[in-house]
Amino acid sequence: MPKTYSLDLRERVVNDRDAGLSSKDVAKQYTVSVSWVNDLLKRRRDTGSIAPKEYTPGPKIKLAPYEKEVRQLVADHADATLVELHAMLPNKDEVTVVTLHNFLHRLKITWKKRLFTPPNNIEKTLPPSGKNGKGRKKHLT
Repeated sequence: MPKTYSLDLRERVVNDRDAGLSSKDVAKQYTVSVSWVNDLLKRRRDTGSIAPKEYTPGPKIKLAPYEKEVRQLVADHADATLVELHAMLPNKDEVTVVTLHNFLHRLKITWKKRLFTPPNNIEKTLPPSGKNGKGRKKHLT
């Protein structure tokens, strides 16, 4: 997450803007974007504050309390699909298959089968003398 601009910088930007400088000039002077200067002024108009917004974390992870159970399900049923794993969950009515997928991804648990595939033994079709037949001598018969 990017850091917010300091309160000192915010105050200097607002003071210079109030002193009559244009948003473009203020932005250039403090190496910030014009839209940030305008957003800061709008925030002051709307809320009366130029302080940065409080950080609000995203939604809670619904499967976090069931991490051990999910890990055990994946270990016991290694060949199960996501839909099958979802059907085995203790709280399957509260979460979707996508939620389960995202949770497994977050835990770095993979369930995809990786088959060993030997290398292809087909010979090269280009002659060693050049690409696409260039440089080959024509045989007269």
